[in-house]
Amino acid sequence: MICMKRKRLLLLLAVFSLLAGLIAGCGGGSGKSGGGNSGGSAESGSETSAGGSDEPKGEFVLWTWEPEHPTALEAFYKKYPGIKMKRVEVAAEDVPKKLQTTIASGGELPDVIRIERAQKAKIFDMDILENLEAAPYNADLSVLFDYDIAAFSNNGYLVAIPDDMSVSGIAYIKDLAREYLGTDNPEELEKMLPDWDAFIAKGQEVVQKSGGKVLMFSSLGTVWDILKGQRPEPFFEGDTMNTAVVRERVARLVQFRDSGIVGKLEQWSPAWNAAHATSDYMFTVSPVWMPQYVIDPNDPADDRWALMVAPEGGFIRGGSSHGIPKGAKNAELAWKWIEFTSMSQEGAEAQKVDGVFTHYKPAYEDPEFTQWSWRNFGDQNIGEKFFVDISNVTTDVPENLNDSLLDEAMAIIIQTLAKDNNFGLEEAMQKIEQELKAKNPNIVIG
Repeated sequence: MICMKRKRLLLLLAVFSLLAGLIAGCGGGSGKSGGGNSGGSAESGSETSAGGSDEPKGEFVLWTWEPEHPTALEAFYKKYPGIKMKRVEVAAEDVPKKLQTTIASGGELPDVIRIERAQKAKIFDMDILENLEAAPYNADLSVLFDYDIAAFSNNGYLVAIPDDMSVSGIAYIKDLAREYLGTDNPEELEKMLPDWDAFIAKGQEVVQKSGGKVLMFSSLGTVWDILKGQRPEPFFEGDTMNTAVVRERVARLVQFRDSGIVGKLEQWSPAWNAAHATSDYMFTVSPVWMPQYVIDPNDPADDRWALMVAPEGGFIRGGSSHGIPKGAKNAELAWKWIEFTSMSQEGAEAQKVDGVFTHYKPAYEDPEFTQWSWRNFGDQNIGEKFFVDISNVTTDVPENLNDSLLDEAMAIIIQTLAKDNNFGLEEAMQKIEQELKAKNPNIVIG
């Protein structure tokens, strides 16, 4: 009798133990932050739960120049309370040099690096970043935009995950568009200005009608940003320059200069920034970050601007990404953070609160998520324009170290074009070859 009671007791204890395990598994496996909906690779890639016995613990080191986005970081800590971030400030332009000196001295690299687009080619060329498509990362490429894959790959595999959206259109001053183009409706303007030939022709009409008071763009640097971003093929394949593509882009830049529709302001100068509050220039380049960080601080007027797809399509201007150095001590902890903030629905929603739009593609299938306006643009849904209309016609191409050298050469070309009307396409191409060869004698120019 005692033996039977003991057997029943052991059976009951086994059942209770099994039920407790099931309840714990159900409670921890959801990975929800604050009860919100989640999806994407952060869910599939996360095997542990907040408060669980197998919860990841430790600290990873991030090199960055940008303050971390507080809402996203708080949401990450809520999901992974055992993980902490140590932020080490490094200026964007100093990251490549600091990586080189750290490697040369045998120092310890960080677990994750923030990579600004202008420095991307230099850092990728070092071949120090992990293959994020391989274990233990197994990055889900399907949650990124098609144009991200080639742009953030090196040696045939993904080595960085883009952080902030930087698709770009062009913004314009509405009252100038109404007065000189007959409409301020973005869709009507997109039909009126389908390509740069049409844009230049209309721009010359604007200059004539305004008596030279209104130009289309304030700077050739702005124009080059667009033309470079819209290039159909890479400028370089290894050390071989795609001379036909470079020449065609530079020829278009010279055409803009000769048309008389572009001002002579130096891009990013105080005068260039201040020009956004004037009525001297109808258009400006406008990546996702432009309304908040450039137009708003420089133009106090509400509802003065509108956004449209640029002639000949969308393009990428700026933006950052995150990569993990090979041999990083806390790589898996760093990956949890990258995956959550840049490749999950939870991260996309938290980042949006901080004013950042990630490259997590599934989020943009929801019109409520893409809804975004800014005071300078009145009630226009610029989120839909950026993330649907512009993004759908945006492409990107790979870059290598030679692209950085071309950027340096083009800075000289742009300044010279603005100052010397006798400096044309042939002179520009000769100068480009001279500058490139001086820095990389191995470059092949057809």
